[in-house]
Amino acid sequence: MGGEVKSMKALVVAVVGLVIVGACGRVPGQVTAGDYKLYEAASTGSSQQLSIIDSRSHAVERNLPLGTPSPGWTHLYALKGDTLVDLDPLTGTALNQIRLRGSNYMLPPATLSGVPGGLSPNGRWLVLESFDRDSNGVPTATHLLLVDTTYMAQPRPIDLAGFYQFDAVNNAGTSVYLIEYLSTGQYFVRFFNVPLGALDPTIVFDKSDGSAAMAGVRLSGVASHDGSWLYSVYVRPDKSAFIHALSLDNPIAFCLDLPGTGYSTNPDEFQWSLALNADGSHLYAANGATGVVADVTFSSGWPNSQIRTGRIATGSTATAGPFVQEAQAKEMGGNAAAVSADGRTLVIGGKAGLLWVDTASLTVHDQQLASWKVWSLAISPDGTTVYAVNDSGMIGELAMAGKHASTTFGGADGQPLALVRVSAN
Repeated sequence: MGGEVKSMKALVVAVVGLVIVGACGRVPGQVTAGDYKLYEAASTGSSQQLSIIDSRSHAVERNLPLGTPSPGWTHLYALKGDTLVDLDPLTGTALNQIRLRGSNYMLPPATLSGVPGGLSPNGRWLVLESFDRDSNGVPTATHLLLVDTTYMAQPRPIDLAGFYQFDAVNNAGTSVYLIEYLSTGQYFVRFFNVPLGALDPTIVFDKSDGSAAMAGVRLSGVASHDGSWLYSVYVRPDKSAFIHALSLDNPIAFCLDLPGTGYSTNPDEFQWSLALNADGSHLYAANGATGVVADVTFSSGWPNSQIRTGRIATGSTATAGPFVQEAQAKEMGGNAAAVSADGRTLVIGGKAGLLWVDTASLTVHDQQLASWKVWSLAISPDGTTVYAVNDSGMIGELAMAGKHASTTFGGADGQPLALVRVSAN
């Protein structure tokens, strides 16, 4: 395959396969204001897990296999050998399980850091993937499995010649969107028509410029609240990052360019994050390391091509923690952006620490944890508290509004992948 595909593969392996060489410090906090459960995805080098941490006691209450959660977190789908296991996240007990044909299936990654995905926005359909490879490890055939999570039908196999990766599946389970990798290092966005049982010959195209192929590395994505769109942020080696807005109801996509340069000259380009506000009217793309915040609005559900952008102060550079051993890997973390419940504040990871950005003016009005390299963050369900995990595995707890004094404590064992959820205790 082309150099771009190989580079992407190397970057993913560099992040997910980090070898842990030391334990992070477990510094107890002063007083914990919140009363929540924190769900942190982490890798220990030999395995990946989802740790549930109590915000008051700071203890890891239990570890679950790293899997894909349903939208309401009533199910956690994980793979154990050749078996798909449907777990109750509250207890870890198995609700259901399916024996698969073969043991090579994987949950598709939702982020470059390795957090799994594969679900439709409504949680009804789950897609698994596996690959046949040549002697050089290059995929030569793709095997997908479309699973009905109500278990009313048997999983539907999809077999394709060539290298495809899962991108999205719509709520009806009728269209599975795929990335088809080309030998040139570019790729097409395609979709498999499930009722017809065939790959549609149409290439999902960008109506804004008519181009057929794209190139880049996907960092993360977020679905619109109604499940009709998937917004993903991509970075490119020699051009600016862009938002790929994919309609899940029609084979149409838009590419919205973001300010910046390619990651080959500025590794900070890997620090783009996405956050959607509560009513779904604004999508924010933020890169606190390069100092760019972009605001995408919508008309009748469609993203506007005109993007409002702002330049922000990034703060001084933080020192990478003891887990991070590779120059490329330390530039990538989980998604580090979230919007307050009232939509007035965007919290993002900066070049150093956490930044509070006013969404009206796109300017920074506070910075905390200035010595941290923030890996990922999430907001409590009541919107009062923000939690951040740094690259050393420490967790910071801060009030969303008012004085942002912090409490810090140790998180999950291993290399943090993302802080994926905060729930009420």
